[in-house]
Amino acid sequence: MEIPEEMIETLVPAVREQLESPDTAYVKNCLERLTGREKLGEQEALELMAQALAITINAMVVGGRSFDSGKYKALLKDLPALPDEAP
Repeated sequence: MEIPEEMIETLVPAVREQLESPDTAYVKNCLERLTGREKLGEQEALELMAQALAITINAMVVGGRSFDSGKYKALLKDLPALPDEAP
């Protein structure tokens, strides 16, 4: 799934907010993994995470259902790889 750059830029602040929330500690863990073990720059990692968020939001809108945090967690876990097509 090709995600427009503007959408990614719009979602990076949302990812940054998630980094501060105790309810989404998995987001902070993902950033630490991407910038540590995966050796990505912080901005690149945030943009990948924003893409995972965009895929999750798209599935929510298209499917007419609520936000699937399990799907989001799974996408974050697979980073830096992203699916070719959004499920």
